[in-house]
Amino acid sequence: MKKSFFILFIFSGILCLTNLQLLSASEKLELKTTEATLSIDQKGNLKVIKDKGQIIQINTSINNLWKITLKNNLNGKESVFVPDKNVRIKKAENVLQLISGNFSIDNKTIPVEAEFTISVKDDAFCFSGSLKSDSKEWIFKELTYPDIEVIKINDKNIKIYWPGVLGQCFDNPAKFGSRSFEYPGNDGTMQWFSVNSSTSGIYIGGHDPLQGSKKFTLSYNESGESFSTDVRFPVYTTEFTIPEVMIKPYQGSWHIASKFYRGWYDKNFKIASVSEWARKSAGYMLTIFKQQNGDVMYNYKDIDRVCDIAKKLNFDLVGIWGRGVGGHDRLYPNYMPDNLMGGRGELKKAIERAHQRGFKIIVYSNGTIMDASTDFYVYNGIETILLNERKQPELEYYVKHDNSTPVIFALGCPGSALWRKTILDLATDAQSLGVDAFYIDEVAWRGPLMCYSKNHDHALPQEAYTKYRVKMMHDIRAKMKETDPEFTIMTEGINDAMLVDVDIFQGVPGNINSPGCFPEMFRYTFPEAIGIALNSDPSLRRYDLNHEAIFGLRHEIMSRYQGDVDYLNYGKLPSEESYAHVNDTPDIKQLNEVPAEEVTSYTHSMFQFENDNADYFRSGKFIDEDGIKITGDEILGKGFLNGSKMGVVVWNKNLSEKRDFSVSVPGYKLVKATEPGKSEVNASSSLDANSVRLLIFEKD
Repeated sequence: MKKSFFILFIFSGILCLTNLQLLSASEKLELKTTEATLSIDQKGNLKVIKDKGQIIQINTSINNLWKITLKNNLNGKESVFVPDKNVRIKKAENVLQLISGNFSIDNKTIPVEAEFTISVKDDAFCFSGSLKSDSKEWIFKELTYPDIEVIKINDKNIKIYWPGVLGQCFDNPAKFGSRSFEYPGNDGTMQWFSVNSSTSGIYIGGHDPLQGSKKFTLSYNESGESFSTDVRFPVYTTEFTIPEVMIKPYQGSWHIASKFYRGWYDKNFKIASVSEWARKSAGYMLTIFKQQNGDVMYNYKDIDRVCDIAKKLNFDLVGIWGRGVGGHDRLYPNYMPDNLMGGRGELKKAIERAHQRGFKIIVYSNGTIMDASTDFYVYNGIETILLNERKQPELEYYVKHDNSTPVIFALGCPGSALWRKTILDLATDAQSLGVDAFYIDEVAWRGPLMCYSKNHDHALPQEAYTKYRVKMMHDIRAKMKETDPEFTIMTEGINDAMLVDVDIFQGVPGNINSPGCFPEMFRYTFPEAIGIALNSDPSLRRYDLNHEAIFGLRHEIMSRYQGDVDYLNYGKLPSEESYAHVNDTPDIKQLNEVPAEEVTSYTHSMFQFENDNADYFRSGKFIDEDGIKITGDEILGKGFLNGSKMGVVVWNKNLSEKRDFSVSVPGYKLVKATEPGKSEVNASSSLDANSVRLLIFEKD
């Protein structure tokens, strides 16, 4: 297919389109997918209509379709431009081409070219192109394309599906307002979103195989009852291939958009193959041995007590955090074992004893920050720290105790070969201790940060946390798997750029009461991904456990402070005094609501319930409610497919009353029903308050 060719004459400031020129006044500028038509009329209005415009309409002017920011490398001056006054548009081989004249800044012609195309690809409208500057002074700093002014859906029940963490769903466009997400990172875990009515939707997504940095914005206009959207790319170079942005109107639910994105993803990437033990794991028990302020909760030899707690709860994976001489969140990237806690030899013995009892062990590192008080920072900082555009380090302050001096951290840059080697060496050292898994904190959680250091491998600032973050994780995974094919990599946060090299994603918010919480979005798109729901308390509420189970999420508890240790070891309910001088405490009120023994009992039985039905909770493909009919007041149900069988988990969310419900799966017959602690139950009986039930169906 022939590429479009598009050249602009640019004047300093913002220009506007006044005279649209077509090759022929009678030529019809039109593209079609199976469900929609895109056209550009004589006045330069770009329109997309679906179903003759009765449901979905897109309108935008060509003079607002893109925006370019140029930067002068000599004096730092920036100029912003939109299409010039003499845009010509033509159609060639089913591609719409936009053509213009010259660039001019301060009455000087700048040798800059821009090519923009609109075509049909994979039954969607594809916006792409390229930028090129032959100037010795001017580079492209930023590009916004496409910039769509009006998206209107003439239907009821408009919802926005947004890729914040596992997903968000907003059913009130006015309250949604204007929002942005940056991909890849925890706030932009996938490079797509959709707006859906009860019958139709529109998909807007980046199909960028380089998974480069980009910012999506969606805004709602209440007076016009319409949306506007744009996609912004950092450039910082003289040549840039514009990643494809797809706009696809479709018939059906948001699941269509999800499948469309996953279809593209599978053509370009292969999700990491996870070891059997990691796939079957219920989650993990995070245990801080030594805190930032020097408080020691456990010595290495106390691993036996930690394992006793894990056994009562039914965890099989134990996290040893704060294992280094600096404690947790101090002296990074130094993790040498603390001789006062028993030394390296005692730590290795502790890990081996845990193995003998059937537990797996994971240890901590932070992949993104370094303590500014360390020799590492003093002598290696200039080679490893992330620098902002002012060439200053980015600093963070971790204030965990109000009676201790805050620890100052500088961000590390994965574009630094030395920083990548440092984290790889930490992983190798951890593996030499005999652990089964390595945790690299914050790597998937952070967004696409920019680094302007000239001492690193990245040629462009945006590559630091896209290209080289992926390389860091890939190199670590490859090295660890050489020694132990079942070795497991875990990180905090989640995004689909990390799915190729990370086995488990921790710290995935699972609170159903958080704004717009909609785990269905990521879980349906990537059902293989293992996510551990965030829980910073030393216990799991029954409500949260049920919520996590119904989405196939894994679980965690955190033991961070002495109050947590007393609760887990002795069932002592905490008070405010239990966490004196601690800034980030557990939910003390919640911990006192239910006796510790009762919480432990339900946690144990829920994990066993999931283990006994691992074909669905651990290995089943999450299918949401696709093809399932569920009725019942305050009943939530989700399906898991495994071969010819399907498990449907239903949850009565009411906290005090039983609820009746019904579930039917066309083409399947019910063969069994089970609940935590009950191997067989009456499938049609009322479901107790705040309880879950698994219905197992088999294909007819």
